[in-house]
Amino acid sequence: MLQHHQEQPSHFRLTTLEDIKYLAPRLRYEDKREILASIGTTPLDALTLSYYSSNLVFTIVNTKKEPVGIFGITVGGAIWLLATDKLKDIQYSFLKENKKVIDFLNTKYKILWNFVDCRNSLHIKWLKWCGFKFINKQNYGVLNEPFYEVIRICA
Repeated sequence: MLQHHQEQPSHFRLTTLEDIKYLAPRLRYEDKREILASIGTTPLDALTLSYYSSNLVFTIVNTKKEPVGIFGITVGGAIWLLATDKLKDIQYSFLKENKKVIDFLNTKYKILWNFVDCRNSLHIKWLKWCGFKFINKQNYGVLNEPFYEVIRICA
């Protein structure tokens, strides 16, 4: 899909199951907490479920091509991201490239959406950077914790 439209950005590549196995134990504490609060599973199960329920999944790699995060989009337009603490080492170049990918995805999916744990400040900053609107705060997930509902509509 994206690979036919433009060249893949240097910090992204299509995800493999090996990437999931590598990333699962290395995810940020905040991401593991969000997984537990929302769906109540292990990081490995959450990544595997997200991988199989998504149309497109990218592994985020650092300059050494080591996985530092992962993001994707589900069939219904739900966008998601999980990362290790090492994402901060490439944060500026990642954000610049990622914005272009999100803009492209929003042309294919007229509505991008999801829920984000109110405690996950990195995810909140990422979503704001990508132009998402925070439309609702509600208790959500298996632990009934406060989450924001976010949306980005292609005009």
